[in-house]
Amino acid sequence: MSSNKLKQATKYIVNRIGERNSSKKNESQARQDAQKHPGQILVMNGNDQASMLYKHFNIALTEDEINEMMALIHTFLQSKQAAQIRKLQAIAGGERVKNVLALLKSVETKSGDMAYLTNSFEVAKGQKIRKGKAEEGQSVSLIQANYVNNLKRRKNKKQLTASEISGTQQLGHGDRGASVSQFSMDRAIAEAVSEYDLSVKQEAQLRQIANSHREKQKMTINISHGQIFTSKGKFKKDYAFILSYQDKDMNAKDQKKETAANKEALKEYNLLGKETSTLVPDAIGQTILYNLAGKKRKNKKVKGKKARQVKESSNASSKEQYKKTVVSSYIVQKGVSGKGIKKNRQVSKAKTSIASQPLHLIGLINKELPDTVRKNMRAPGLENRTGRFAESVKITDVIQTPKGFPSFGYTYQKNPYQVFEMGRGQTPWASPERDPRQVIDRSIREIAAQFAIGRFYTRRE
Repeated sequence: MSSNKLKQATKYIVNRIGERNSSKKNESQARQDAQKHPGQILVMNGNDQASMLYKHFNIALTEDEINEMMALIHTFLQSKQAAQIRKLQAIAGGERVKNVLALLKSVETKSGDMAYLTNSFEVAKGQKIRKGKAEEGQSVSLIQANYVNNLKRRKNKKQLTASEISGTQQLGHGDRGASVSQFSMDRAIAEAVSEYDLSVKQEAQLRQIANSHREKQKMTINISHGQIFTSKGKFKKDYAFILSYQDKDMNAKDQKKETAANKEALKEYNLLGKETSTLVPDAIGQTILYNLAGKKRKNKKVKGKKARQVKESSNASSKEQYKKTVVSSYIVQKGVSGKGIKKNRQVSKAKTSIASQPLHLIGLINKELPDTVRKNMRAPGLENRTGRFAESVKITDVIQTPKGFPSFGYTYQKNPYQVFEMGRGQTPWASPERDPRQVIDRSIREIAAQFAIGRFYTRRE
């Protein structure tokens, strides 16, 4: 496949997302499509709801109380689900209903999960709170407010309202499913692959750009593009958007990450679409050919473009997203050098032990720490639910103990997770098994074992 097709595909992605974001309405076309897609799944988690009540109102529920409150919510949402099934069948047919219902159990991946079929984003939003209606059981937020207000220990406390509880949460797609920004970008890529008949390798190149910027922003990707779209960029019949009630502060942080990742990916696509830019495989091929060809000689023929070093600069701009961005240095695409290709006989210098470079070691451990913590989170200790705890863990410094051993200081998001820490948290949350320090220490030691640094200590900052 020609590099020209790949360039055309990158232009298509930028233009397609620009078209969908240029709507005169407040919401992008992607958001409208995601919210109106018939047949979605709402996931409720009792532990998550309890954590938000504790964070915003300092109300700690026992395990039994969480179960009681969620049983009331379950009854309410189950009663609404029957009507939603009938509506979905009338709109999209029996096969769509069957496909969505089949997904309900598969999305209950964490302890305390409860999943329900809902017709659309707006329906789920209405189930969260119905302003102006005070009948018991009218909304999830009102059920929570009534339950908390009726607790005996809160008899003389200020009464919470459904609006106050609802105000701490936002309904969204990204916490448990595909965020709107991910959906928008992945759909444009799938359409471009189909439009220009790209190879599997070229598709991987396009997806790697989007994924690399998501990784830089430390975005959690719950669902891959292959689960959402067909090869032509159409929704798969067995796909359903997953909704959840997310803490408002976390939702705002996630949105910033998503916006930044999409913006940077669009800059890169826009630059690659320039006629003067050289794609990675071409740049590498040109520099390798230069080194293999050597000097000009009589009767020597060399076919193909060769270059000692591919150097380019370009203004990357898009009318919808950004007016002018100057890219002065574009590594790989514009700085592939042939140096070192012929130097096979050089003997590398002796490597310095990684363990003797503490700052470098911190970077290496931090790179693997979130994934390792996430892997090690399991009962009876902390269990991974949103990925935020694991993403918040990082080593901050390393000092030497009086006996000469390294001591790694680390931190994690204390609000709300310190509630599980022995000596700092509260019952019934805090326990030796659920203490965050346990899983963090175990994960650091698991990663450090590969560097053979010997005896060391860990401490929570």
